[in-house]
Amino acid sequence: MNTQARIAVVALAVAACEPPHTPAPGPLVTNAAVDGQRGAVLAYAATLQFDTITHGASDIQPLTLKDSSAGKDTVGPVGTIYPEKNTHRNSQADLAGVGRIVARIYSTGPYPRLGLSAGWSYYWVDSLTMITSDSGVGRALLIPADSSQPITVRVMTYTTDPPGGSHERVAMARWRYYPLNSALPWERCTKMGCCEAQ
Repeated sequence: MNTQARIAVVALAVAACEPPHTPAPGPLVTNAAVDGQRGAVLAYAATLQFDTITHGASDIQPLTLKDSSAGKDTVGPVGTIYPEKNTHRNSQADLAGVGRIVARIYSTGPYPRLGLSAGWSYYWVDSLTMITSDSGVGRALLIPADSSQPITVRVMTYTTDPPGGSHERVAMARWRYYPLNSALPWERCTKMGCCEAQ
């Protein structure tokens, strides 16, 4: 066997042992925030698998709405967030550039604070804008499956696990509550850290 053939066999064996990560979108998606690419984004979303079975992988919460007549927050729609099943195996490079879908969200009604419409939306993370080298800041896109609804673009912060943090990683998505009781999605999007919409 010649040297090139041996290298190819070794590379194939190593690739076969590497655990899967979230598949990349096809070449038709160059910027998921562009409305004209929504069809390609939704076709890509249909190829992904979301963890709806593993205990603790997803999160369901009532989302809060501002009640201006009462001057306080009230219970709004119920939101459920499901992680893409391989996000915890992504490298940070997987989310660079065009990025990937990292979670799917179902809302029982519109949630204007986050830009969610009723029904299914996809949580996409990329670094096409708003990022500088090593800043840990990128974009979080909330892309409704209903193409008549607008795409919401938010700042996304990438955080890495602290030293000594858990080495046991699983796909996981959660709702986090911030000042003014707004709920924002949080997701384990790579091997070493999390993505939080701001």
